[in-house]
Amino acid sequence: MRKRTKYTFALHHWLGLVAGILILVSSLSGVVLVFDDDIDAALFADKATLAEPAQHLRIDASVARIRQQNPGWDIRVPSLPESADQALRYELRQGLHKKWIFVHPETGAELATINQAHHRLTQLLLDIHYTYLAGLPGKFVVLLVGLSLFILTVTGFMLYRRSIWQVLLFRQKFSFKSRRGLFSGLHRTVGVWALLFNLLMSTSGLVLAYTVLESALKGSPKTITVPPITASVDAALQQVRRQYPGFEVTYLRFPVNAAGQLQLKGRFRSDPVYYGAIYSSVAVNYKTGAVEKTSFLREQPLLSRLPLVLQALHFGDYAGYFVKFLYSFFGLMPGILSISGFLLWKYKQAAQLTTKARKVSA
Repeated sequence: MRKRTKYTFALHHWLGLVAGILILVSSLSGVVLVFDDDIDAALFADKATLAEPAQHLRIDASVARIRQQNPGWDIRVPSLPESADQALRYELRQGLHKKWIFVHPETGAELATINQAHHRLTQLLLDIHYTYLAGLPGKFVVLLVGLSLFILTVTGFMLYRRSIWQVLLFRQKFSFKSRRGLFSGLHRTVGVWALLFNLLMSTSGLVLAYTVLESALKGSPKTITVPPITASVDAALQQVRRQYPGFEVTYLRFPVNAAGQLQLKGRFRSDPVYYGAIYSSVAVNYKTGAVEKTSFLREQPLLSRLPLVLQALHFGDYAGYFVKFLYSFFGLMPGILSISGFLLWKYKQAAQLTTKARKVSA
């Protein structure tokens, strides 16, 4: 074994052993989180479904009351109703706490409140995936694990590069003579087939983990005081649709202080799907309703656009269920590689101990 290959193998070997269990946790949680919106929709369908279809969407009918009844909360609308029988959902944030309020989209009448939305299943999985339930230190660990997966993917390619075509053409043979041989073949095959996906997930995950960590280090506003929204939100939505044809608003974020703006986030229908649904925005004056600033992803320089595109690609929710199932399937691969790599090491150690024992007895 050449010296460079020996060092590459040692790095791959020990890094896999150290980071393997956390990669497994990230892999399994990520597989489920691909369907987070679908899980939430199923769990809260009774609260989000109207008895009778609404004729119009009138956010003005509810936003003032939501603000008055919930002082000190960051107010958002994470998605607008997609059908006439769907309630309008507000998401309120205060530190680590989240609250969901479902209202009638036309009358503004409150339908249901989830006071501890931060305890729902998908939020727990998100906390595991982003922090390993360890807060700020966990976010730093997630960044290191993402870096580890990237290095493991690159070193794995260097070690198995001569086997790539053999595996892709289904010429890779599995040895069933020993468990070590079996897991060696499995590790090689899974690693080759998942190479590009793992490279995408590790790179995009690194960008996302860095963004999350940077945001956490900056901290959120110490006090949140949502000012009275004197402009009509509904009129602002109509104005944006007229002024920017093809722009679809998917997310609303209200100002957290008097210096803030009403953020209408979304995407152009002509944008590539991998631009995501919330990475373009129109900033509106919450007093007058005038458009003050736009930030459209397609107009950003490539270096500014790339990190946001990578974040959208990481979530896998940009192109329907077929892509989601692909993400879910290949998302298992890092976990399988962690397990097969550990078992490969375990049986190699056992074989070495057996060999030493035979030499001693001889």
